[in-house]
Amino acid sequence: MNKEKDSFAFILLLFILLPYLLTVLILGRKACPLSRDISLEEYVPAVTASQISWDYSKEAIKVQTLAVRSNLYSSQEKNEMIEAAADYIRKQDMNSVVMDKYQVFWEAARETEGQVLKQNGEIKEIPYHGVSSGRTRDGGEVLGENFKYIPSVDTSGDIDSAEYVEGCYFSVKELEEKIKEKYPGFVLDEEVTVEIKSSDSAGYVMEIMIGNQEFQGEEIKEVLELPSSCFTVQKLEGEVRFLCRGSGHGMGISQYTAQQMALEGKKYEEILQYFFPDLTIESLK
Repeated sequence: MNKEKDSFAFILLLFILLPYLLTVLILGRKACPLSRDISLEEYVPAVTASQISWDYSKEAIKVQTLAVRSNLYSSQEKNEMIEAAADYIRKQDMNSVVMDKYQVFWEAARETEGQVLKQNGEIKEIPYHGVSSGRTRDGGEVLGENFKYIPSVDTSGDIDSAEYVEGCYFSVKELEEKIKEKYPGFVLDEEVTVEIKSSDSAGYVMEIMIGNQEFQGEEIKEVLELPSSCFTVQKLEGEVRFLCRGSGHGMGISQYTAQQMALEGKKYEEILQYFFPDLTIESLK
């Protein structure tokens, strides 16, 4: 009964504060008639809600909450994160059912308030993705020495995700036109050259030759709107198929694995320790 009262009180409070919260998220605190400053902490629930499935358990959401808080305090792109969250929340139909789900994000932020991931006293940026290829990528291998705190870990359970594998098909003409949109000088030769030149240890494409140009795997992923840069390429009758594994860039937290670990009874601290054994959970204070 108390839980029902608390839930009702939260929904009522959120209905009252929602216009203010959206104004803060969309227009900034200067647009609101309150004298106190808005701390980054108050953006954490909305940003987290924009980055992970609302159907995931609270422990998995807490994992994402610490990633969000760490990124808000360490990333140069915090304004973009907040604006994206504002746009996402603004598009939601905030009925009682949705708001009841949204309450979990507030609880996760409150129960982990001020907690971030650090190494030697420095807050670290925490990458995440939806589903891995079966193993996350080594940050040092992909991005260099400064990212060695992001190890490659086993996430073989991701194969059970509905988003694990997807085939993306392009006609030869479509492939050329899509790449030309960003690179006007691109030419696809008559042989339709599509050759993977190198991949990292987790199977993600690092370099690929298409036509007369060489591209980075993540670059061609964005250009062709592929779910992942972990792919193989096959030339079929008049088409080119990119068979992709996973969803996202593959570094850091696999949200699918985090959710499975949470369902097994693991707490958010254990899950984060699995993905980042060299980092510690510390308070901002």
